[in-house]
Amino acid sequence: MTKRIFFLVRLYITIVLIFVTQKLLFMLFNLAYGKGLGFADWLAVLWHGLPLDSVTACYLLAVPVVTVLATYFFPRLPVRRILVWYYVLAAVPMALAFAADTVLYSFWGAKVDAADLIYATNPKDMLASVTLPAILLGALVIALLVFHYIRRLRHATPERFEAVHPAWSAVMLVVVALQFLGIRGGLGDSTANPSYAYFSPKPYLNHAALNPLFNITHSLFKTEDLTAQFQFYDEARIAQLTQDAYPHDNAISDTLLSTSRPDILLLIWEGAGSEITAPDSVAPNLHRWQRQGVYFSNCYANSFRTDRGLVAVVNGWPALPTTSLMKKADMGRKLPSLARTLREAGYTTSFYYGGDIDFTNMRGHLSESGFSLVCGGEHYPSSVDRGNWGVTDGAFLRAFPAQEPSPWLMAMLTLSSHEPWDVPMKRLDDARRNAFSYTDSCMGALLDSLSRTPSWDNLLVVIVADHGIPVDGLPSGSRHLSTRIPIVWTGGAVKEPRVVDVLMNQSDLPATLLAQLGMDVGAFSFSRNVLAPSYRNRFAVNAYKNGLYYIDSTGVTSYDCQSLSESDGAYPSDPVRLQKTQSHLQLLYRTTGLLR
Repeated sequence: MTKRIFFLVRLYITIVLIFVTQKLLFMLFNLAYGKGLGFADWLAVLWHGLPLDSVTACYLLAVPVVTVLATYFFPRLPVRRILVWYYVLAAVPMALAFAADTVLYSFWGAKVDAADLIYATNPKDMLASVTLPAILLGALVIALLVFHYIRRLRHATPERFEAVHPAWSAVMLVVVALQFLGIRGGLGDSTANPSYAYFSPKPYLNHAALNPLFNITHSLFKTEDLTAQFQFYDEARIAQLTQDAYPHDNAISDTLLSTSRPDILLLIWEGAGSEITAPDSVAPNLHRWQRQGVYFSNCYANSFRTDRGLVAVVNGWPALPTTSLMKKADMGRKLPSLARTLREAGYTTSFYYGGDIDFTNMRGHLSESGFSLVCGGEHYPSSVDRGNWGVTDGAFLRAFPAQEPSPWLMAMLTLSSHEPWDVPMKRLDDARRNAFSYTDSCMGALLDSLSRTPSWDNLLVVIVADHGIPVDGLPSGSRHLSTRIPIVWTGGAVKEPRVVDVLMNQSDLPATLLAQLGMDVGAFSFSRNVLAPSYRNRFAVNAYKNGLYYIDSTGVTSYDCQSLSESDGAYPSDPVRLQKTQSHLQLLYRTTGLLR
């Protein structure tokens, strides 16, 4: 019995050590990217890479575990002879993933993922940037690695096991349970994803820590040919329908700020739709700050989930109805980014969240999007108050980080105003509204505290929701109103109070803010500077699950992306607005699909 367990443990350690060795070879081969790194950096790569190395090893143990189970009932099974063929099948992708990732990284500076497999249909294009010596070296390395891996795995495998009573196979259920936990990545809220390996503001260190076989396999199930979806019109018609829809204009018709380089505190409020926060009894502090600042009163969230709302706020990219861009490997690097643009302009950038920062690949996406420091719930001591989702907003906002030298961008994502609405305050009878009132009081206390500091005069506070939530009592034909969210700019850097009532999306925040700072917004394909004189084609979109609201001055279209038709008869049909809805989908999916 013990020999069987010992074999599986030995095989697991062997596979993990193979992956550790791969990381060392990856860093040696790509030393040009690792200039100035010390011994501690190399150790950090190995340490932070271990979780995904372990997950991948647990996946690869599936067939050996089944084989060991079979030996309880068929003790004469030639274990080594059976498994050696599996080792061949496992060694080839292990070697291919490592070799391709290591060699191509030196040319591309990015991890290989499933999206790159699209190029395999045209090897000439795939290898266009790779020299012949590199190709030959890669082929040799792959052959040697396959041979070496098979040899090591075979050496760890006995010829056969001694016969034992089949009842002992029940003990293997514990092993299977542990293997399942290993595949999942532990008992946390998030399942294993590339974000587990992200730990440094230096992208190269994160890339070196990320297991290449896991990254390719994980992204394989997150990859789809977006460019082939929603093909409604030819190029000429699309150009006509989307003319002036997304102007790239940093001209401004009004100056909202008293300084061109303010420190920026971005407060992202979980679920704070305009409808739920409308009563003064729910959000008195929000209303107080919007009266004292700039209030964007006619803004719609781009989606219904935090992972999609963050992409809209941080990257200025509208949400897709059928997929989450945050979950797609390397998308943070490919999309434009408010944080990256500000960092290139001299800002220090940081992101704080009191919950599981690895959920939906959040840490990886934000790191790739330009946040030098990304901190989750693990950043806070275990003694602080915690709720179902993590550190309560009161404890989270009270632990306001020490301010960096100016200028800085600091983003903070709250979490308490989320189901099950369990907060350490009872002020309102309605549990939902009480949860939002709690977060409002916590944010109010933070801003009141900051307003009494000398740094307030140069501070711009941007309050924005990640998404709205469904609200009861909305009449038929008005359900889209639950997707409206407030955006408030306040702080000493705001020149004077005013209301901006133009129709807009939360994805327009980056371009609008950067234009106020005098920075170029040309990289933001779908983020519009809503204070530009050219912003005349005013509309908003909100992606719900497999559907889209398109809102403009003529009304609302609710569109089903599966049936490819309007989905709610409560909204009067309009053929022109329907065409604009379809053209938005076609342009958005095509442009996103080209980000490879």
